Amino acid sequence: MNRFLPDPEISMKKFGHLYRYEDVVLSIRKNRMQIAQTYLVLGILFLTAASILFFRSLHGEDCEKDIYMISLIFCSLFFLIYKTRYRSIEKQVKKIREAIKEDFPELIEKTVLLLNAGMVTETALRKICEDYEKTVRITGRRALYDGLTDIIGKMRESNLPLASGLSEYAVRSGVRELMRFAAIVEDNLSKGSELTEKLEGEGALLWMSRKKRAEEKARLAETKLSFPLLLLLLSVMIVTTAPMLLCM
Repeated sequence: MNRFLPDPEISMKKFGHLYRYEDVVLSIRKNRMQIAQTYLVLGILFLTAASILFFRSLHGEDCEKDIYMISLIFCSLFFLIYKTRYRSIEKQVKKIREAIKEDFPELIEKTVLLLNAGMVTETALRKICEDYEKTVRITGRRALYDGLTDIIGKMRESNLPLASGLSEYAVRSGVRELMRFAAIVEDNLSKGSELTEKLEGEGALLWMSRKKRAEEKARLAETKLSFPLLLLLLSVMIVTTAPMLLCM
């Protein structure tokens, strides 16, 4: 049965350390449980349908075609569930990446403010992570800040360089904005380039990109609403024209 359920290792690779390990394990278990329950419901429905056909055949009815049809339908459904068993995780990973993009302009803004206050890059990011840990119960878990907190923790435990930690996290996340941020910080630490000005420019681009994404979501919402409105219009037309057609 396990071979038909989502593989934990493959699921873990799909997350790519985007989220806290404990939350990833919980999500994987929840997904496996949902798929197992779906198989169970499908199996119960198949047994119920097969039992009905069996009793009908005992009363002399010809159910051969019905048996073939039901078997084909349930095999198709089983195959569909098997092929889409990772879809829930893929949607969750996509949602996490979108959340990282949404939170990133705010992170840039906080970093610039702390750098202008006289802090160095590492101290500024550590301060941001400490503030996040203080308010996480109110704001809830956020993937971007969880990732940065994990990097800061590794820096304390194993002296991991900040640039390396940011670069690894950016590559794992697959978020281009985070990759650019890691490259800017690495360039600053290695060459001493001006960090504040580059981050201010990057922040302006990120806020503009966030505004465009919000506009695209608004247009998509309008498109989704047009279909129910079309159905409503058709129902009104049917109600108004049906009496006239019946009287003709």
